Amino acid sequence: MRKLAVILGMMVLILTACGDDPPPTQIVLVVTATPEHTQTPGTPVNVTTATPTAEVTATTRPSTNTPAPATKTPEPTKPNVTPLPTATAQPPLFPTNVVAQVQLAEEVFEHGRMFWVRHTRQIWVMVDTSDDPDAPGGDWYCYNDTFQEGDAEVDPSLIPPEGMLQPRRGFGLLWRTHTELHDGLGWAITPEFELTSSYVYIAGGYVENGVYFPAAGEHRLTTLYNENISFFESDIRGDCQGGTWRMTQ
Repeated sequence: MRKLAVILGMMVLILTACGDDPPPTQIVLVVTATPEHTQTPGTPVNVTTATPTAEVTATTRPSTNTPAPATKTPEPTKPNVTPLPTATAQPPLFPTNVVAQVQLAEEVFEHGRMFWVRHTRQIWVMVDTSDDPDAPGGDWYCYNDTFQEGDAEVDPSLIPPEGMLQPRRGFGLLWRTHTELHDGLGWAITPEFELTSSYVYIAGGYVENGVYFPAAGEHRLTTLYNENISFFESDIRGDCQGGTWRMTQ
């Protein structure tokens, strides 16, 4: 293009030298028309590069907003856990009966009996104070068994009447050292026997508004002679809790 322009320029100079009216303004118009064609491809480039940047920034925004609600979903379950322990806590109800087989020793006296309870090492004393021979009953005393091996089992100076016996070992020690028991029971009329007794404890008290209020209970024993005796708790009589007793069969 430049060579063509140079050739044209030389021709113009030759013509101007030969003619009288040269038009110099036409040369400028031909030369300046060429740069307009080189600027046209530049305009679409700026448009295409701007559009993808707008699309990329638009796609990144929704990804930052989606995880936000996921962190809040477990929060409503927390307050439901705390009231459960308080709702399940309830006051105690009336206790059930205690039923067991216990090892005893039993001896019958003129006016009552003695029981030795192996698992507690206690001696229960029944003194019959009832005026009705068909409904025996009376006072129940409780003592700890203090007899030790090597202690005197009987008192040789005490001679029982014909057909009766002096109690021995733990029964005898308690009987000899407590005058009220000696006088209340009298002499033994059977030897001391060991047995397995059916034992039941029935708790006393009452339940009110779902709360158990304890009170004195009842012990039941079966004897060597298949009798049932109830012991009703009252107060301390002797070394431990006693009360009254009644033959129920």
